[in-house]
Amino acid sequence: MIKPEARLHILYDISKELISSFPLNNVLKAAMNALAEHLRLRDGGIVIHGSGGEPWINVRAPIGHDVRSRSLTIEQADTINRVIASGEKHFGENSVVLPVKVNRKAIGAIWIDFAQQSGAQDESLLAMIAVLIGLTCQHYRELCSDGGSVAEEQQAGQIPKIKPRPHTQHDKIDWIVGDSPAIKKVLETTKIAAATNSAVLLRGETGTGKECFARAIHALSIRKSKPFIKLNCAALSETVLESELFGHEKGAFTGALLQRAGRFELANGGTLLLDEIGDVSPHFQAKLLRVLQEGEFERLGGTKTLKVDVRVICATNKNLEVAVLRGEFRADLYYRINVVPIILPPLRQRDGDISLLAQVFLEQFNKANDRNFKFAPSALDILSKCAFPGNVRELDNCVQKTATLASSNTIGSSDFACQQNQCFSALLWKDARDGIGDDYPVHSLNPRDTMLGGLAANAGTPSGSAATIEAPGLTERDRLIKAMVKAGGVQAKAARILGKTPRQVGYALRRHRIDVTKY
Repeated sequence: MIKPEARLHILYDISKELISSFPLNNVLKAAMNALAEHLRLRDGGIVIHGSGGEPWINVRAPIGHDVRSRSLTIEQADTINRVIASGEKHFGENSVVLPVKVNRKAIGAIWIDFAQQSGAQDESLLAMIAVLIGLTCQHYRELCSDGGSVAEEQQAGQIPKIKPRPHTQHDKIDWIVGDSPAIKKVLETTKIAAATNSAVLLRGETGTGKECFARAIHALSIRKSKPFIKLNCAALSETVLESELFGHEKGAFTGALLQRAGRFELANGGTLLLDEIGDVSPHFQAKLLRVLQEGEFERLGGTKTLKVDVRVICATNKNLEVAVLRGEFRADLYYRINVVPIILPPLRQRDGDISLLAQVFLEQFNKANDRNFKFAPSALDILSKCAFPGNVRELDNCVQKTATLASSNTIGSSDFACQQNQCFSALLWKDARDGIGDDYPVHSLNPRDTMLGGLAANAGTPSGSAATIEAPGLTERDRLIKAMVKAGGVQAKAARILGKTPRQVGYALRRHRIDVTKY
């Protein structure tokens, strides 16, 4: 059996190829090449059938010689056709053939002949790869033109041309501000993902604007006229989370006086954002997986099965790969939600965007408070040099606080708290560099290193943040503050970090007179 770290590296490399670019035959060929690099293969390939039942795409693994000169043997072709017809996998002594399915119907197969019997013949790993290929084919179909012309092109042996949904003048996402290369790249990926129904996983540090990008995906999609519903999973206990997502029947629990629809029902036909998905308990993850796979669920306390059509977007600032290795997050749920990963850049990587955002936040403050503040050039220079570990949310907070306390209508450099040694963010930045926020280290600039680098070293070890919070010599007040910083101001999450109940944390915050609004 392949080691867990190696499995993740294989799946990462193949996923990266499958979401790279089109046409589909090039994508599948790159994925097959990546698989051949990791496993000792004698032969292998992917066959996708067209609507007429004939092979439409047939790619082969590069095994030492020109793949174009090889064709399937009669035995290989018969086995592949049987697997596609039955939808059931086939295992030989040193070979495996698995169906590639779209909407539960086999449209093709991935077949592999191993050089020798070895631990590389990992059934669950290969099944996951077949699922990823099926999702890619489904994604491709959704991006293509209408079904009739696609079928005609398939029967003609041609690769369908992608015809993305044209954007109209109403397709604006002006709530996302920025001209930096980093943000432009993410916006382009967002527009491509919006044209499909594929699951999206928004990843990035706290305050990078994951909800804003989720709204952008919804606004640019064909579901834009339907509801956009959101839920922060970190702030709720498991029972409350189940009720919020699935709804409940009258009398399901104490206080359930009426039947109540859940977020999945409310989002039917539209989009549901599940924020902080990494904080969902393993037990509830199984319930969530069912509705994502089957599109059906029962209300809490009910027996009637309800079906919904919802596009789910998940968001997290956690390293889910490490959580999978530690057994804290289900691997099957990870693959279900991580179809199209979009990594949002922290503010420190968005050259030039700080000044643009600061101007927008100041205009919003002026409008809300009937003021006429403006920045002096020296003020914008100060802002552009700040690290802002809290990202866009912290910049907004900084602008509001400075404008509130400014002595004149022109905000200068001396008006900022950092110029008066009163900036809490300076302490936060120092603590972050020393270990707080290990899920997405603030000094890490490479998304792949952040997600996959050093998995074996990190798996099963205490997090840097926990060690910092429990360090000897810290007062209860210090530990509370550090936990609230790491939790992004969510008291329920801070309680989990400290091993206390939300009620205990709330009481302690009041007793120590800690202002929770600053987090």
